[in-house]
Amino acid sequence: MKLIKISALAIISLGFFACGNSSDANSTSTTSTTESTSDETTETSGSSDFRTVSTNSYFDIDIPGHMEAASGLNGDASIQYQYVEQVGTTVKEHYVIVLMETKEEIESYDLDEEFDALSYGEISSTSLGDGLDSFEILTKNPEVVQVNGLDCVKYEMEGSMGEVNVYYRLGVFEGEKAFYQVLTWTLTEQKAEFKADMDKIINSFKEK
Repeated sequence: MKLIKISALAIISLGFFACGNSSDANSTSTTSTTESTSDETTETSGSSDFRTVSTNSYFDIDIPGHMEAASGLNGDASIQYQYVEQVGTTVKEHYVIVLMETKEEIESYDLDEEFDALSYGEISSTSLGDGLDSFEILTKNPEVVQVNGLDCVKYEMEGSMGEVNVYYRLGVFEGEKAFYQVLTWTLTEQKAEFKADMDKIINSFKEK
């Protein structure tokens, strides 16, 4: 099955700096600021801690104000943001990307299969575990819900690569123009700190 932007999810967990030092974290933060794309526009959202990001004609999404644009998390991502900061002896990490695949792209694959949010979400969530040492989808019975007028399926997942344990939140949306994957992740031990932001990011997604 040729769903390139889904299979690409498998490598993104390798962006963590949990085993790095403070100079690595500071270097990453500086790089992400200078690599912000020129076509990005932002405006302040209703919350002073979030801003609305729009990079193309397809969607808007709210991103925490402390996250910075990145470029190395996933080559197929429409947007990618990260927060990496050394706090004492701990490196705080939170990431988000949006992958989109237009319905015209999917039709060109000639798969003889029609997708909806649930079937597309099943492939997306399962493919995330490819290449990880361990992976578990914690959402056992995902359901389609309405988020800003779009069909959406949400997943909660955990995985590991070596000694790095990762917590994921994924929202898969079916829009009129495309299918979208809003994926946000952090270290498992930092889940309590970032989970509320993760949910707000996913719930803010809107197709234009």
